[in-house]
Amino acid sequence: MSGGPSHLRISVVSDLADFDRLAPDWIELQARDSDSSIFLSWDWQRLWWKHYGADRQLCIVVARLGPRAVGLLPLYVERHRRAGGLFVARKLRQIGVGGDTAPDDLGGLFAPEHAREASAAIARHVARELRQWDMLDWSDLAPGSPLLRALDTELRREGLRVRCQPADPITFGALPRSWNEYRGSLSRNRREVLNRKRRKFEALPGARFRRVEASSDLAKAFERLAELHRLRWSGRTERPGFSTPQYRGFHHELMQALLSQGQLRLLGLELEGRTIAMIYGMQYKGRFCFFQSGFDPAYAAYSPGDVLMGYAVELAIEQGCEIFDMLKGDHEYKRHFFQDSRRNLELRAFRRGPVDAAYRLHDALRWVRDALRRTRPKHGSREAARVPAGTRQFVGP
Repeated sequence: MSGGPSHLRISVVSDLADFDRLAPDWIELQARDSDSSIFLSWDWQRLWWKHYGADRQLCIVVARLGPRAVGLLPLYVERHRRAGGLFVARKLRQIGVGGDTAPDDLGGLFAPEHAREASAAIARHVARELRQWDMLDWSDLAPGSPLLRALDTELRREGLRVRCQPADPITFGALPRSWNEYRGSLSRNRREVLNRKRRKFEALPGARFRRVEASSDLAKAFERLAELHRLRWSGRTERPGFSTPQYRGFHHELMQALLSQGQLRLLGLELEGRTIAMIYGMQYKGRFCFFQSGFDPAYAAYSPGDVLMGYAVELAIEQGCEIFDMLKGDHEYKRHFFQDSRRNLELRAFRRGPVDAAYRLHDALRWVRDALRRTRPKHGSREAARVPAGTRQFVGP
């Protein structure tokens, strides 16, 4: 335990029992921090650790003023063998990232009146006192946040090599006060297409838009969502969602927790009692977060994905959401509904040593490989690539 600005005390939670004892502090900070996301909620973080924490070392940094928690940063350390097992890289990561999960909008939770000083104290501890890691690898930090600024300052002050770059774009849109106002904001062509697709679906026998709200319906709906997602992405990706026991177990329990708190948005389209499309979303602090979806390609002629997304937007507006967040992934179908985008930042830092040297070598080899590709004549070119005598050719890993 160490001191910090304004006599803040910093401690590190490293065992499961202490993690569970953090619940009241965590939930209070989550409620008070206006910048917190669903991915930093107690349920998301604790359930993620339950399903993905094996073989990882818990490392939650907590700032307290007296007995009260005013900031926390949920982290863990994982070990990777490198160079054929010659050395082990100890990587410091955020809880929620890893395995087959990739959440957005991470960082820490802070009491608003202490956000700056708690961020500085936690960042200083991570850089100076927390020695269990060789490489820091964090994703989805908000640009300009006190935590990111403090981390960049403290890591560089300690002489670490720091890299910060934009993460994948996130598509989103501000929601108006009514569905008609939203439709009026679309281009004439897009509005007509959306209206025509909905009318076509609603004219079908047994057409119905449904929201899962009863816990007794959740297990069946979860299995159908997983099936529809696999149908939608079969042959399009090597490993679609719901492919591993960890992913399925985590999201099934998370849905149960979200449902009990009124935050789950599990939506479906039905034709004569058969669910042909589903959306898995979450509503949190005035945001509708679109997380996962799927539909049966056998019904593609009815555009079930677009029709269901329209219903989801309408529901979000009816329930007073201010933002519809499509989350990461620059997919064209998202821009059919919203055009705004933002980017969080990814942060990497390396302590000096073999891990830093290995990553420097990897980056250098990749740069050489990319340079060779840029200068290599395209297939069919009349001129062969010429390599001066004595020049060594490097190939990246």
